[in-house]
Amino acid sequence: MEPPVLWMNAASRGCAIPVVGFNSAMREITPRAQLRIDGWSTNKITAAVRGQKLHRAAPGLYVLPDGIDEYAFYRIRVRATMQRRGGVASHVSAAALHGIPYHNPDRTHVHITLDRASGGGRRGKVHLHARPLPPEDVTEVDGALATSRARTAIDAAMTGDLVRGVCAIDAVRLVRRYPRPEDPDPVSVEELQACIDRMGSRRGAGVVRRALALSVDRSESAGESWSRMQMHASGLPMPELQVEYHFGESVYFADFTWPGLVGEFDGRGKYGDDVGEEAEVLEREKSRQETFETAGFEVLRWSWRVLNHDGALASMLRPALDRHVGPASASA
Repeated sequence: MEPPVLWMNAASRGCAIPVVGFNSAMREITPRAQLRIDGWSTNKITAAVRGQKLHRAAPGLYVLPDGIDEYAFYRIRVRATMQRRGGVASHVSAAALHGIPYHNPDRTHVHITLDRASGGGRRGKVHLHARPLPPEDVTEVDGALATSRARTAIDAAMTGDLVRGVCAIDAVRLVRRYPRPEDPDPVSVEELQACIDRMGSRRGAGVVRRALALSVDRSESAGESWSRMQMHASGLPMPELQVEYHFGESVYFADFTWPGLVGEFDGRGKYGDDVGEEAEVLEREKSRQETFETAGFEVLRWSWRVLNHDGALASMLRPALDRHVGPASASA
């Protein structure tokens, strides 16, 4: 599950294209007809798209590229496509709208589910899925119809990817320590099971049941979920999650805890985009590690780079688990 990759603008070809009259507030999707009203000729629109001064989000719909990363642009593509299509956004497309992590995503297509028995397949840049779609599995996000958070997580697991399923289900089940008013409510196991039951016996149903059984409500990032699945696949002793520690007047929560050992996943998403903010957060992380070490814990930290290399996390953890848990358990 890669961190977001910045959208890189290619050097423009031809003369500069003015953007006067384009509504860029809130990343508005602008129809071609509106561009024409605002003075954009067909040739100017074509040149702007070729020069990446303008992005074609869907047939006849455009958006300015400035400051849009790849992930944000995909969300815009989904919203734009749903303006012209029936059905509801689903799978990786619904996950993008909801902000649900989707392991190893393929964002070349916008995925749409239709409530019918057949007729799925790819149509240009759209991937249609013909599946049962009861009203309780449909919601609205940013003005677009999409599968509910529960259904989106279940669909992710039904693709047959266990890691993808666990990451998505963990995310919708998360019980936040300090929830904000805008945060969605956690999805209960009962609600997820009901969604599975409504889907019936379909390909991937076994993976869904396993993903639900392995999911937790205390995984605060996709990186933590993926870390846990790598530990599980390697046969390592499973840690306690988000254990609360009181050191003096400070309270800390450890991502992973074994006897005498603390594991921390350092995803880039934990840190701010501002250089000064990132430096400040890194300094706090250093102080946090020193606090745990003073209390007698060994602390191991890892990042996306470790998770992206097969066996790297297990190789890092085994020697420490040998020391703290015992060779037999760490090598099981």
